[in-house]
Amino acid sequence: MGYGPVSMAALGRAVTGRDLTATESGSGSATGWRGAHAGTRADVLIATVAGAVDLFGLFLTLPSAGPGERAVGALVMVATAASLIFRRRSPVAVLLFTLALIVTLNTALAMPQRFGITLAVALYTVGLAGRPRTVALAALATLAAQATGYRNASESFLWLFSGDVVATLLVLGVSAAVRHWQGQLEVNRALLADRALSDERRRIARELHDIVAHHITTMHLMSGGARASLDRDPEAARAALLTLEASGRVALGEMRQLLGVLRSDHDPDQAASVAPQPGVDDLARLIAESCLAGLPTELRVLGAPRALPLPVGLAVYRITQEALTNARKHAGNAATATVRLEYLPGAVAVEIRDDGGGEVVVGDYAMTGGGHGLVGMRERVAVHGGSFEAGRVADGGFRVAATLPLAGEEPEPPPAATPVAVPVVSADPASEPERLARLSPAEVALLRLFATGKGDGEIAAAIREEPAALERREADLLTKLDVRDRAQAVVVAYESGLVRAGRGDRAR
Repeated sequence: MGYGPVSMAALGRAVTGRDLTATESGSGSATGWRGAHAGTRADVLIATVAGAVDLFGLFLTLPSAGPGERAVGALVMVATAASLIFRRRSPVAVLLFTLALIVTLNTALAMPQRFGITLAVALYTVGLAGRPRTVALAALATLAAQATGYRNASESFLWLFSGDVVATLLVLGVSAAVRHWQGQLEVNRALLADRALSDERRRIARELHDIVAHHITTMHLMSGGARASLDRDPEAARAALLTLEASGRVALGEMRQLLGVLRSDHDPDQAASVAPQPGVDDLARLIAESCLAGLPTELRVLGAPRALPLPVGLAVYRITQEALTNARKHAGNAATATVRLEYLPGAVAVEIRDDGGGEVVVGDYAMTGGGHGLVGMRERVAVHGGSFEAGRVADGGFRVAATLPLAGEEPEPPPAATPVAVPVVSADPASEPERLARLSPAEVALLRLFATGKGDGEIAAAIREEPAALERREADLLTKLDVRDRAQAVVVAYESGLVRAGRGDRAR
């Protein structure tokens, strides 16, 4: 299939470059600052630049020093700069080593050294990776080491020492800001991972629904047919039982494929052995199964057939499968169905239409314990950025249509949409129940939009909100209505008279 389930570890590696489930320990730990080889090249470059700048500053402050003093100063500067290579692994140890060499330098030379680049980098690393207490002690130790160079308490030295205090606070302030930014970045990464996992769970739920609902419906119909004809037509009963057996075998095979993909994140060898998911090439088998299950179905293919991306082919197959399953449930015994697959420039379109006149109306099926099929089909199409329509047609029967764009191909202008009936929205309900009285006018309008069966994109455009804001408004609405999901909210809308079904409408 085009994409498969992922574990938290794999998703973390994909989103952040490392395992989000791994835990870090140690007093000097900080997110992103672990690993023996992390940032080695960058740290070598930082150490080189810091050492060069500090050496240049040393020779500027010792213009009259002798060769011996210059050699000692240069040796100390090189040693402190070289220690920065290990700053990520042992930030506190590197800072202490730097401070010890600074004290040595201040003792050996007559002129105290200023707050150098090497010291700033070492202190910044401790501020970024250390705990608050460690950072405070590091600041005090830094100022104490700098003070060893001021043997004279003259006004000029006190002025210079105050500059060291400001520099220390500035470095620690920058490190605190960066640390806060890193924490926010990690939170955002975790939220992205959680959202991706939630999307993956919904995708798996759609797959399970389509596999189980389709084959269980077929098996139920065929077992009933076999029982009815067992005495009067043994051959027909035998054929029905064979179809039932085949449907069960296919269902088990598809379940194994799905479970195999679920395990493939931890077992690459098993992933290689997982059979491909069904696509448009399997529609003929689906049509034959529908005919055997009692719904005569015709397949029409328009346009020049071509290979489709695996996710698109799977979506076409599942939409057709679910629509035919619904037709067998609700279209009636004398109904027939037509599947129309059309290859368009830049897209592929599938339409499933039945001519049945089943008795199920809006509110009886989709709104009371069912209705996952239409939601799942709409979500499948939304994943690919396509368009989806479903509803009763004027001349009877039910129509499901989806158009899926193909990446890299130029689409043609979309044809005019076939009109479908939607629930008629009441202008003003005669009497709102207590639950509707809790809603604001904007929330009542949002509930009306939900009841019409519009997609999230259409609803977001209608209320001029971003999808994220729509999710928040939906959550608030469900809380006020004291319902679990959107389907239950629509039940409230129908039962209260806020909306009423169009005459003879059916829902799948």
